[in-house]
Amino acid sequence: MRRVAGPLWVCAMLVLLIPTARAAELLTNDAIASMVKAGLSDQLVLEKIRISQPAFDLSTQAIVRLKEAGVSETVIKAMVETAAASPAPAPPTAEAMAQQTQQAIALYHQGKVVEAEAAFDRLLAEKPGDEPLKVWKALAILEQARALKEADKSGYKPLVVKAYTILQPLGRRIPDDPDWNFAMAKAYWLNDRPTWAGRAAKTALKLRPNFVEPVVLLGDLAYDSDAQDLAMPAGSPQRQNAVMWPGVSARKEYDKALAMPDVSAALQAEIQYKLGKVAADVQKKPAVAREHWERAVAADPTCRYGVMAGQKLRGAPGK
Repeated sequence: MRRVAGPLWVCAMLVLLIPTARAAELLTNDAIASMVKAGLSDQLVLEKIRISQPAFDLSTQAIVRLKEAGVSETVIKAMVETAAASPAPAPPTAEAMAQQTQQAIALYHQGKVVEAEAAFDRLLAEKPGDEPLKVWKALAILEQARALKEADKSGYKPLVVKAYTILQPLGRRIPDDPDWNFAMAKAYWLNDRPTWAGRAAKTALKLRPNFVEPVVLLGDLAYDSDAQDLAMPAGSPQRQNAVMWPGVSARKEYDKALAMPDVSAALQAEIQYKLGKVAADVQKKPAVAREHWERAVAADPTCRYGVMAGQKLRGAPGK
C-alpha cells in the first residue's frame, strides 16, 4: 500500500497544481474561504491562487470577512497581489451589466444587504454616474441601518448619514424618481423625522401607485406613533386615543400593502411579522400575533423577517 500511495498522491497533486489546456478556473472569495475551512494548508491555497483566474472581491468589508473566516494574512496578501497583477478585464456588456444589476437587487430583496452594497459598488465602478445604482446602494445601506435599529444596537446613525450623503445630491436631478423618494423616506424615518418620512413615502406612492415598500413604511410610522402614544402618562389625550383605537392605522397600511399585486415572499413575511408586532405590542392579542408570525414563516422562512418570526414562535428573546 505504501508503494501505491506515493504515486497516487503525486498524480493528485499534479492534477490540482499543473495548469491544463482548458481555461483557468475562476477563483472567488467563497472558494478561498471553503478551502481554508476544509483545512488545506496556506501552501496549497497559494498554489491554487497561482494557477487560477482571480475573481476576488477585495473591498474592505470583503477582506474583513475573509479574516473572520480564518483566512491568513499571507493568503489575503497573495489574493491582492494576484488581482493587481492580472490584466484588466474587458468592460462588461450592457446585457451583462443589466444581469448583474438584477442579481444585486435580488441580494437586496433577500436581505443580504452587505453583499448587495458590495455588488452595487462593483457596478458603480463601471458606471460611476449611474443614479439608479446610487439609489440602490443607499437603500442597501439603509437596510443595514434598519437591522441594527430593530435589534436595539448602536451604530446605525452613521449608516443613515452615509446613505443620506449619497441621496441628497440626487434630489436636484431625479426628484420625481419613486425609488429616490422612498429611499429618502426611509432615511428620514431612521433619523427620527417621521413627518418628513411620511411626506416622502406618499410622494413615492403618487409616482408609483403600486409601490409596496412605501405603504409598509407608512405602517411602520403608524406603529411607532401608537407605541409612543401608549407610553404617554395615563389620562393624556394621546394615550386615550391610542387605547381607544389600538393599532388601527398601522394595521390598515399593512393590510393595504398585502393586498397589492406582486408582493414578493420576503415582503409578505415582513408585513406578516409586523402585523404580529401590532397584535402583540399594541393590541395585546398574543394568539393573533402568533397567527401572523406563522404566516410570516410560511411566506419565506429564510429571509430576515421569516427568521425573526420563527424566533418569536419559539419564544426567543428580543423584539
